[in-house]
Amino acid sequence: LPPEILHLLLSYLDCTSIVRLSQTSRDIHMLCYDNSVWRQLLINHFGLKMSKQIYDANDDKDVYRYYRDHSILEQRWARGQAQARYMTGHTDSVYCIVRYNAQYLVSGSRDHSVRVWDLDTYTCIASKTHHEGSVLCLKIAGDWMVSGSSDGTCVIWRSLPCPVPVSRLRGHTSGVLDVCIVKDRWIVSASRDGTVRVWDKGSSKEIRRLEGHTGPVNALQVKDDHVLSASGDGKLKLWHIETGECLRTFVGHVRGLACARFDGNRIYSGGQDALLKIWDPISGQCLDTLAGHEQLIRTVDCCEGRVVTGSYDRTLRVWDTATGRCLLSFQNGHESWIFNALINPTQIISAGQDKRILVLDFGYSLKLIGASC
Repeated sequence: LPPEILHLLLSYLDCTSIVRLSQTSRDIHMLCYDNSVWRQLLINHFGLKMSKQIYDANDDKDVYRYYRDHSILEQRWARGQAQARYMTGHTDSVYCIVRYNAQYLVSGSRDHSVRVWDLDTYTCIASKTHHEGSVLCLKIAGDWMVSGSSDGTCVIWRSLPCPVPVSRLRGHTSGVLDVCIVKDRWIVSASRDGTVRVWDKGSSKEIRRLEGHTGPVNALQVKDDHVLSASGDGKLKLWHIETGECLRTFVGHVRGLACARFDGNRIYSGGQDALLKIWDPISGQCLDTLAGHEQLIRTVDCCEGRVVTGSYDRTLRVWDTATGRCLLSFQNGHESWIFNALINPTQIISAGQDKRILVLDFGYSLKLIGASC
């Protein structure tokens, strides 16, 4: 057969079949390990874009190794096979975590401190205390960060990964439960006082309030110039940040909400009813309701078709967004309530009342491409 036809046939085979086929003859072996074959398979099977990293591969088997390692990664996700590491140092509950590029993680705690962790060494490289209460939320944009606290204020930090406090936002009459950053221009804060407030980043002045919730506003999400809020009143609200208009209210949970995630295509929400709901942001309709947790769902995150939830039942669950099926349940990672969880293509990172940060690494020892969300 012409090489073009053979290449086409190979694109329909899996890794194991191609490796077996390569053993039939020298010519077939050379064809099977041609980088162009594995480049196409990376696209077909994993949806990876053609990066400079792939095109710069010189060895005939370099791209094959990328494919093999991505296959191993998928198998580990399917089996729940992850390497667990803990990062310790906080002296009280860890309420929030956020990634700063691929190497660092920032955490906030009931001990009033913000800590920066190196994910390559699993060590704390910086610890700063600038709040008078628990650090309840964190968000990062570029090399600056915003923290919110039970002391009712937000602090703007610069110079990550060694944060330096530069200004404080005052106005809330109760604890700041979540924050988000919009277009590098505005800071949005949500509070136990029931308000969502918009602040100008440059002047640190409040410019607008988004009012409509009748309970504490526990979570915020941002997509372009829209902000999603989740409240203890059981409702989600979608706002236009520049006008302050409430565009849509999502009703369906029977108890208060604790968390939400908006990826642009779907909204995920969880709370006291222990249910994960999936919403269409355009129509406002609830598309699915996923049951499995036994207590409040405190945190939700999503990446590449997977959703992770963390609960007061001390479990982390991973869900398939297409089928609604629970794929994995980690029941022994934390000794108490889980407050925050993050997911990317290779890791789940979670934190909770047990003062520890857990890293579940599915990509250990693998050479991978495009491992971010």
